[in-house]
Amino acid sequence: MRKFKSLRFLMLIALLAIAISPVAAQDDETTVTIAADDPIIIVVATDLTGPIAEFGLDIAQAVEVAVAEINDAGGIDGHQVELITEDDRCSGDEATTVANRVVSNPQVVAVVGHICSGATIAASDVYEEARIPMMSPSATAAGVTERGLDVMNRVAFRDDVQGVVDANYMYKVLGLTKIAVMHDNDSYGLGLAEVVRDTFTELGGEVVGFEGISVDDQDYRSVLTTLVPDAPEAIFFGGYVQQAVLLVPQMQDVGLGDVIFFSDDGVYGEAFIDGAGDAAEGGYASFAQTPETDPERLEAFDATYEDMFGVAPADLGPFHYHAYDSAKMILGAIESVAEAQDDGSLVIDRNALVEAVRGTADYDGLTGMLTCDEKGDCGAGSIAINLVEDGAWVAVELPADLVAPAATAEAAQ
Repeated sequence: MRKFKSLRFLMLIALLAIAISPVAAQDDETTVTIAADDPIIIVVATDLTGPIAEFGLDIAQAVEVAVAEINDAGGIDGHQVELITEDDRCSGDEATTVANRVVSNPQVVAVVGHICSGATIAASDVYEEARIPMMSPSATAAGVTERGLDVMNRVAFRDDVQGVVDANYMYKVLGLTKIAVMHDNDSYGLGLAEVVRDTFTELGGEVVGFEGISVDDQDYRSVLTTLVPDAPEAIFFGGYVQQAVLLVPQMQDVGLGDVIFFSDDGVYGEAFIDGAGDAAEGGYASFAQTPETDPERLEAFDATYEDMFGVAPADLGPFHYHAYDSAKMILGAIESVAEAQDDGSLVIDRNALVEAVRGTADYDGLTGMLTCDEKGDCGAGSIAINLVEDGAWVAVELPADLVAPAATAEAAQ
């Protein structure tokens, strides 16, 4: 009798183990079922109250344009698309919190974002486990797509390309032989600064300083002062506009007013000119080249954007075309895998959606013809260099050997 009771107990334990096993739970979590009258939910995760809030708002609004187009055309299989906007403040910690909140909603099927590289890297680990695909319009750090995550994709260009072009432009075109490099100690700014430092040195130039700053500080004069004795011809800064608008006037304060300020896509935008004022004049920043897209398509997007939000997209940030393309690629992948049911509901398999997003090929976007590679890099186009001239950004002419889309350190030298 005791043996029989022991056997019953063991069988009960086994049944409980099967019921709560991760494999069984995962089977239920691999699909999202959307009821007949319910919307398809996607998220845009961006910075709305942090260091690049204007850039973040531009991205969020561009995604709204894409969603509005889909909904005006009848949605996907008769289902409207609902957009949830999340603010990660361009912070890894905040992005992790946002990502955990996103994945706690079982109806979310995809994410456009995040905006900053550090935030994107932090959040992507959470989405990978939940099998929620993401497409970043603006996270450019090389490490974003180098970690073997199949949910992680981006339309943005890579900093290991951007940094090579920046260094070559300073050395070959501007004729500089001695620069200092500063960065914000973040995944984005530090990674880009390292590429510029190493490439400029390989070209034969001298890097007289490699200094990190705290994004929480407001006064960088002490760091800048240490660079004065070495007389750099330029200071390259890897980071965002919030620090750049402080660095440029403070360079003048410590006697570096004649030194060229050169930066990146985190600085390129009207916010730099507005924030730095006259000190912005003569500054450089890299970004993607103007897309070789039908100008009428770009003008139509700009007009729709301004009509919806009362502001021209370029007045806020530079990544609106990238954000629009990110959203449309996500939505196209959803449409390709969604299975309509007889009762009007819609079933979306998460793993199929992850594969469909990564498998995007020959998408004719506002930023060019987009195809995702095996790592999730989907961007098109080349790097451009821009100069503040008479209070406005002006694209400068680049030599042919610096405009190849797949520029590398070897190809650029």
